[in-house]
Amino acid sequence: MQDAKGITRELTFLARRTGEDELTLLSRALQLGLNTLFTRTAEQSFIDGEISREEAVSILTERRVQEIEYAKQALTQDIARGFNR
Repeated sequence: MQDAKGITRELTFLARRTGEDELTLLSRALQLGLNTLFTRTAEQSFIDGEISREEAVSILTERRVQEIEYAKQALTQDIARGFNR
């Protein structure tokens, strides 16, 4: 986790470069952070089988769900190959 000096430094940098006030930047940062956490949690919940494919698609998009399914299948195949050696 970042210390207060680091956050202040980044906030000051962003305010200077974008011309936006600090409150607007903090609001945007909170929204981006929450969106990232929401997406990561939805991805992990789908991988763990805690949410349905339909719900995952509604949150993540069809394409992202397909990518996750492909990666999960590839990993499963790699593990199976590893055990068969």
